Amino acid sequence: MGESIISVTDAAKEQILAALAQKPETSALRVEATTNGTSQFAYNMCLIGEEEKGSEDVLVDVAGLQIVMDPKSAKYLKGATIEFEDRIVGSGFKFDNPNQPEIPKIGDGPRPDLTGAVAERVQQLLDTELNPAVASHGGMIQFMGVRDNKAYLSFGGGCHGCGMVDVTLKQGVEARIREVVPEIEEVVDTTDHATGENPYYT
Repeated sequence: MGESIISVTDAAKEQILAALAQKPETSALRVEATTNGTSQFAYNMCLIGEEEKGSEDVLVDVAGLQIVMDPKSAKYLKGATIEFEDRIVGSGFKFDNPNQPEIPKIGDGPRPDLTGAVAERVQQLLDTELNPAVASHGGMIQFMGVRDNKAYLSFGGGCHGCGMVDVTLKQGVEARIREVVPEIEEVVDTTDHATGENPYYT
């Protein structure tokens, strides 16, 4: 496949080629892009030898620098650029990638296999589905506890102070929690989005 999959800036290529030269046993750069439930990919780069290339790997030659990717990473990195920032503090590689992972929407997929007490099941649902969904907006939902068949939640990050939080809570999060954990009759937002305070503790 051609160079159009991924490109490398001159500064980044210089750093990578210098690293390869210091390790004669290596001949290529392996680049991986993986999903982690957020709105950005997680990236990994490592120098590899010829014997570490797989039969399904996608090989790209960028002006003498060989880049190796597994098929899924190649799809995620199509059109991306590897850059290098040389700063006094925090020098390093970064990826300019036009692609973004598909974030699971609330209610997508099969019903989770949740077991245990009501509070434990609500927490599991938050961990496995609801928080990954709101993470695409930089948000986070914290589970405060269960009282009288009510689940108390606190919205933070991008959700905090968001004018859409009532819509998100009522239409998405509450409906999904009540569907999966039928013992819950109501979901209460303990965060005061107007003031940024949490009345649950007052």
